[in-house]
Amino acid sequence: MKIAVASDDNLHVSGHIGRVNGFIIYECSEGKILRKQYLENNFTNHGRLNREEHHHGEGHKHGHGRLIEALKGVEVLIFTSGGWRLVEDLEANGIKPFMTDEVDADSAVEKYLSGELTEREDNVCHHDRH
Repeated sequence: MKIAVASDDNLHVSGHIGRVNGFIIYECSEGKILRKQYLENNFTNHGRLNREEHHHGEGHKHGHGRLIEALKGVEVLIFTSGGWRLVEDLEANGIKPFMTDEVDADSAVEKYLSGELTEREDNVCHHDRH
């Protein structure tokens, strides 16, 4: 099983997925973390390498195709908060969005694997939802 955690520093769980510096990808089996690697975010509109080029305005799309492709094979994405479009796009592509107030990334994954991680579904932002 692969679990991704949004993280700005490779240690802590972060929020806004479009602006996050990267993702810790955990490979897990039988309730244990086998290995992890850090995937720098250079694929979202606001990702590290795209920040200066990207401007909001007419035609700004909230599609998450590049993110979904980068997280291919991931079953769960753990983060602190996110927009409703992201949540819907993740779910539509077989990735469970899991929002939590847990701060430490390793602890979040360990608690998720043991069924002890508290989910905060109310952390979804509904800004601009019609």
